[in-house]
Amino acid sequence: MKKFTAIFVCIMLLVSGVLVFAGCGKEKTQKETPSDHGLTGGEIVGGWTKAESPAITEEFRTVFNKATATLAGVEYIPVAYLASQVVAGTNHCVLCKAAATVPDAETTYVIVYIYEDLQGNAEITDTAECGVQANLSNDDGGWAEPDSPAVTDAARQALTKACETLTGMEYAPVALLAAQTVAGTNYRILCEARATVPDAETQYVIVTVYEDPQGNAEITETAEFESAALSQIANPIEQYGSSMESLEAAQKAVGFTLTVPESVTPENYVVISGVTLEVDFSGGYIRKAKGGDDISGDYNVYEASETRTADGRTVTLKGNDGKVMLATWTDGDYTYCLGFAEGVAEEKMHSLVNGIK
Repeated sequence: MKKFTAIFVCIMLLVSGVLVFAGCGKEKTQKETPSDHGLTGGEIVGGWTKAESPAITEEFRTVFNKATATLAGVEYIPVAYLASQVVAGTNHCVLCKAAATVPDAETTYVIVYIYEDLQGNAEITDTAECGVQANLSNDDGGWAEPDSPAVTDAARQALTKACETLTGMEYAPVALLAAQTVAGTNYRILCEARATVPDAETQYVIVTVYEDPQGNAEITETAEFESAALSQIANPIEQYGSSMESLEAAQKAVGFTLTVPESVTPENYVVISGVTLEVDFSGGYIRKAKGGDDISGDYNVYEASETRTADGRTVTLKGNDGKVMLATWTDGDYTYCLGFAEGVAEEKMHSLVNGIK
């Protein structure tokens, strides 16, 4: 999965003539509010910030729907929002129910990682499975899913009681997944787990706790997610800074050079997944990579889109409201894109593209 970063910049116009673009601008999606609960406070190793609440907000649901819109073969349903990581955009970590889109497929819990760029585009970058059955109901031995994933006082107290004599591990509740009334109560809780040793990593674990009618409690089962340590999730974005030394280091990382127009003042040189070089500047960005693919990562629908060929370059221009907002083109062995969040006039695009090599 490609394309992880900044804001999308606009491009050039090699052919004279006024293009009329109409429509809507792009929007940034806000990241979740940092939280203050859990094993390690608000911050998790690797720059991840725990969610203040596991509830799925309408704002995040929009991001989630974008990330899963073209998914085939499996269906994900968000259950609990877990954490966020600010990069050139935002990484999101969310617990989901997952099932293959075939008859009688088993539904299990999966942690899904989503990257949302600065333009609000989103895609799934990783998943971690545990094999624990989801979609429980009263027909499944009395199990019932709560209306909200927020951990109830009763579930929290049962987990605390069960951990009183526990050694070697610490568990902090994150989301309540299900409860079952038996001779007492079983709780299925998503927890942060950490071994009680120096520098131990925080892992997500589904913990089943049994509390008897007298209030005694014990952990009866745990299930880990594969690759579920947040600190191990690679950040595809590497930021180098804005100096000439930063540019040289970024160019070395991707194996090619990038020339930007003199009128552009770089604010950050960024390497995406080791193959795309990006220059962020006020209001926009420039990208370059080997090959001929579209590296813009912009899936917005524009009212105007036109492709032109001039001076050996094939340029696709997209925009709204009489302004060019995104342009992509190829030149030799390389592909480029240039964009502005608010859009710019055709003449400015023409000048900028001529200076990009």
